[in-house]
Amino acid sequence: MSQRITIAGEPAFQEIGQCIAAILQSRIHERCPAGPARVTLTLAQDETIPAEGFRLVDGPAGLRLSAPDHLGLLAGAGKLLRTSQYGAAGFLPGQWRGLAVPDCPVRGIYFASHFHNWYQAAPEAEINRYVEDLALWGVNAVGAVFPFIDLNGWEDPEAAGALAQVRRLFRAAKRLGLGTCLFTGNTLFANTPAALRAVPVNDPLGRRGNTGAPVCPNHPVADAWLHDCHRRLLAGLADIGLDYLCVWPYDEGGCSCASCAPWGANGFLKVARELAELARERFPGVRIILSTWMFDTPPEGEWEGLTRALARGGHGLDYIMAASHEDYPRYPLEQGVPGELPLLDFPEISMWGLSPWGGFGATPLPARHERIWQQAKEHLAGGFAYSEGIFEDLNKVVVSQLWWDRQAGAREAVAEYLRYEYGPDVVEPAQRLISLIEDSHTRAAGKQPVQPERVREALALAGEVDGLLPSSARFGWRWRILYLRAVLDHERYLGGSLETPRARAALRELIQIFHARPVDDGSDPYHGRVRPPLTNP
Repeated sequence: MSQRITIAGEPAFQEIGQCIAAILQSRIHERCPAGPARVTLTLAQDETIPAEGFRLVDGPAGLRLSAPDHLGLLAGAGKLLRTSQYGAAGFLPGQWRGLAVPDCPVRGIYFASHFHNWYQAAPEAEINRYVEDLALWGVNAVGAVFPFIDLNGWEDPEAAGALAQVRRLFRAAKRLGLGTCLFTGNTLFANTPAALRAVPVNDPLGRRGNTGAPVCPNHPVADAWLHDCHRRLLAGLADIGLDYLCVWPYDEGGCSCASCAPWGANGFLKVARELAELARERFPGVRIILSTWMFDTPPEGEWEGLTRALARGGHGLDYIMAASHEDYPRYPLEQGVPGELPLLDFPEISMWGLSPWGGFGATPLPARHERIWQQAKEHLAGGFAYSEGIFEDLNKVVVSQLWWDRQAGAREAVAEYLRYEYGPDVVEPAQRLISLIEDSHTRAAGKQPVQPERVREALALAGEVDGLLPSSARFGWRWRILYLRAVLDHERYLGGSLETPRARAALRELIQIFHARPVDDGSDPYHGRVRPPLTNP
């Protein structure tokens, strides 16, 4: 590879400077391998810039990128890449200069590494590359969960591999200086004895879930086992480090026994307090996030009870996280955040309105995420987006950019994404393509008929854009999953079947991109939730 950018780093940034140099050179080489242009970029420490911000200016020896820390440098390098030009003449830095500072301090992605999805199946090199890409967009934390739900004790043959998987994701984050967040709760192993299990939660609306094997924290033996399991889990992360612990209430957690109910204002707080203490024994600086996902669904006084409990102080929490399947929860916006703590979001960027999740390619929903953001943006300190794979890559970019600049819009983020990933010549038609796909997705999710003319227009636009793309973009996975989504929407809505040769070829390609199993043999009963629905491969 020929040298494209010379990095001149000040002493404080020499190590991260080498990493940034490698990232920049690889991205530039992919887009213009033969171009002669050369650029000198000086990395400088400037502690007057707010945390994780950056300033890009013209200096006497070329470009000068200043930041107070390495995360600011990574975000600044990403801005430089996205605003530059690539072509036969080589790499040409763009005209963007100035200061950029993130509005929200927490900008994380939760990698749901299960069901043999991309996070679980992709090679480590691809994971590392993807985390680099997210860091260039200003993402500053990665979350993961240890899958107690899938294992029969620490002696399970897959337990060591499951811990290695969490470590792999956290290593990918830490090599760039990103934070790490462990999501957990009161769910333990699948073979948990019946006598220790929690009473199923009240879920008449079918929104909270009763999966996994949660234990009752007011059962002394179960509570002791919960502590022991988490001590062992935290010890397994000791050499990597943990920056956040997010305690989760429902789906794979909860208990409705008389001693725990109402869960969100009672037993759950006991679990959170005790797990926080364990985490701080091992990682003194860890920040504790209390999730309120599906609180008062149905109403049980959870929000009010939580407010009363935290008003007493001594809770040891750093953040409250709120989210639901649809609109942002109203209580913290209208009544105030319990404990007057910073409020985080948990955008559902993967599952909404589609099954299998990502099974038909890209799921771009920028308008939906901006609409929900507008409901709560003035109250939020950021969040962690819930991700089941790379099929919602664009959604990650949209929410991360809204967290970076709360006054910006999704359309701006989409345009910057398209300009960088696909090239400046296709921004307008590609934006229209995304809008058409989101329209069909939203209509189908709402049980409304899709508009046939829009499905046809999307496929035609996909073909038009495909013919205009440079080869570096045309054969890249980000374009292919969007292109294949237009193909599959046409086949399933207008062609009448996913069994056509065109549909089957598209599904087969998606399986390869997502590292899904070529044949769903049933060994993972949940793999069908993320696997493109190809039958009889």
